[in-house]
Amino acid sequence: MKRQVFKISIVMSVLFTLVMLAASCKQEVAAPEKAAVTPETANTSATQAATSRVAKVVFVGQKQACDCTRKRIDGSWAALQAAAGARKHIPIERIYMDTDEAKVEPYEEMRAIMVLPAIYLLDGSGKLLDMVQGEVTADNFDRILQ
Repeated sequence: MKRQVFKISIVMSVLFTLVMLAASCKQEVAAPEKAAVTPETANTSATQAATSRVAKVVFVGQKQACDCTRKRIDGSWAALQAAAGARKHIPIERIYMDTDEAKVEPYEEMRAIMVLPAIYLLDGSGKLLDMVQGEVTADNFDRILQ
């Protein structure tokens, strides 16, 4: 009986791991948290007001990633760079979830990362104003950083 329970728990663990790995490669973005900025809400007046005091942007990516995640991270990084071009006064820090764990941890404590990339928008005192997760375009960033 114990052996059977043990085998079942191993099978369940393997299945859970496989589901999590498969889910990480999907292009779909997880449902945003209540206050998160998404491409769909990036142009709302409430979001513009909340992010108008952005003093720093922290871009969390990942060095080792599957092709679909790599494409999403690289595309969003390029979009952020394009939108930030005229806003040199806003510093942008790029860190990696898989190699800069100690640097990522304080941001994850502010708001958990569900999808990469994760972009934290901070005020002058380092307080979290908002967060963007998943693929974002230059137009979305432009509205956010206005």
